[in-house]
Amino acid sequence: MAGRKASTIYLLKRAELSVRGCAELAFGTVDLTPSQYFILQLVARGEASSSAELARAMGVLPPSMSELIAPLERSGAIVRRRDPENNRILRIELTVAGQRLFARATDIAIRVEQELIKGFAQADLAHLNRLLGDLTAAAEAHSFHPKLRRLGKIAARPKTVRGVAKTPMAGFASGAKKEDRSRARISSRKIR
Repeated sequence: MAGRKASTIYLLKRAELSVRGCAELAFGTVDLTPSQYFILQLVARGEASSSAELARAMGVLPPSMSELIAPLERSGAIVRRRDPENNRILRIELTVAGQRLFARATDIAIRVEQELIKGFAQADLAHLNRLLGDLTAAAEAHSFHPKLRRLGKIAARPKTVRGVAKTPMAGFASGAKKEDRSRARISSRKIR
């Protein structure tokens, strides 16, 4: 394994973790996390204005989003107001304090980015940005991407034919020997 070349995805994750570590410490000076800065950015740019939209944009579940935006609301950086057209939706807006916080955090983000990429040639950065954009588009179109997870769950539901569920494992279970099925039941009881 020592001579094995690192995969692109592994190197990308290492880069993400390293950059995120720098960002966490830098944004900590203004009491933000990188995720909270991203939320402020999405709201400021008009790309998302509800918890559900933010959750989709960030690839997290809505309960996780509630945990991320609660400190921003408590600190007065954002407010949530009922959507005039749909009373069930709370729209998120930056307050004046939130706009100031976002501006300070953006200055920090720009400084850290400039420090991290100062050794790169402009042509290399343009090429890297294009490749990262292409990789992001490919990942968002991939069947394992969280945005497509719901569609996958619908497609993975067992199909019923004459009252019998047809799943990929159904053939295995029906073809298994009786003692194998008994052992599987015993093993599952031990796990519980």
